[in-house]
Amino acid sequence: MTAMLKPKSITADKQRSLLTIVWEDGHKSEYSFSLLRHACPCAECAGGHENMRRDPDPVVFFLPDMADSPRAQINLIEPVGNYGFNIIWEDGHRYGIYNWEYLRKLCPCEACQREREAQGLVPDEETIAQEIERRMNPPKPQIQIEFTL
Repeated sequence: MTAMLKPKSITADKQRSLLTIVWEDGHKSEYSFSLLRHACPCAECAGGHENMRRDPDPVVFFLPDMADSPRAQINLIEPVGNYGFNIIWEDGHRYGIYNWEYLRKLCPCEACQREREAQGLVPDEETIAQEIERRMNPPKPQIQIEFTL
């Protein structure tokens, strides 16, 4: 997977809950909306700034589908500069910027999955179980802050 590749086309199909990217090199990536939400790169979804990663967490490929949840329904996709986009989800979440490099490494196709396996990027069962619990039952914010301008 080449880091500097850019998309030739991006299509979001809300009926199929599928985002398709055709890359400059002809590779086609099809992401379920559920996978995209599980892989949201923001600090909140990663479990804090200390857990943020440049590459997608390999555990996201093993998390349960949540296609029927508003958490996995896209309301809007907004471009961010020349390097990615932001997704606004139906539950109001809007903080992750999906850059091209991150999205290419997130490709769920068989060839990309084999490449991740060859690199040893397959989590163990205990890690998967812990992440399912953390991600499916996120902690509620403990501090309520009110801003006045």
